[in-house]
Amino acid sequence: MVYGLILAAALVLVGSATVIRQRKALRALADEPFLPDEDRAYRRGQARRRAATSGLLVLLGVLIANYYLSGMDARMDAIPDQNKVGAEPDANPEPRSDSDRQFTRLVGFYWIGVMGLVFVAVCLAVVDFWATRKYWMARYKELKADHDVKLQRDLAVYRQQKLNARAPGLKPPSVADDTAIDEPPV
Repeated sequence: MVYGLILAAALVLVGSATVIRQRKALRALADEPFLPDEDRAYRRGQARRRAATSGLLVLLGVLIANYYLSGMDARMDAIPDQNKVGAEPDANPEPRSDSDRQFTRLVGFYWIGVMGLVFVAVCLAVVDFWATRKYWMARYKELKADHDVKLQRDLAVYRQQKLNARAPGLKPPSVADDTAIDEPPV
C-alpha cells in the first residue's frame, strides 16, 4: 500500500509539474513574434501532446491513490480470508457471495481502465517522438540542401580560380610581371 501511494504521489507531482511547464511553453510561444509558421505549429503541437500525456499521468496517479485510499485494496485482500475464518482445515470453502464477485469484477475493470490509460499515455509519447523526429528530419534536410548549395558555389569558384591559373592571360597582372604596363598600347 505504501509503495502504491508513493507511486501515485510521484505520478501526480511529475504530471502536474510537466503540465505547468507546457503551459508556460505555450505562453512563451504566443509572445514569440518572429517564429516561422512550421516551427510555431511544431512547438504548439509538442506542448499540447506533452500536456495531454502529463494530464494522463496525473489522472493515473489519482486513480492509483483512490484504489488504496478508498479501501478497495483492503477489501480485495479480505475476500480470500473470509472463507478461512472459522473453517476447518479439510472443509471445502464456501462459494463467494455475489457482492464479492461483483466487487472483484469492478476492481478488475478498474485496473483494466488504469492499464488502458497507461497504454494511451505510452501511445501519446510515441506520437510525440515521431512528430519530433519528423520535424527534425525536415530541418536536417533544409540544412543539408543549404550546405550543398554552398559547397557547389565554393566548388565553382575554386574551378574558376584553377582555370585562371592555367591561362596566364586571364590572371590579373601582378607587380613582378614584366608584361604589365600602366599605359594602354598605342
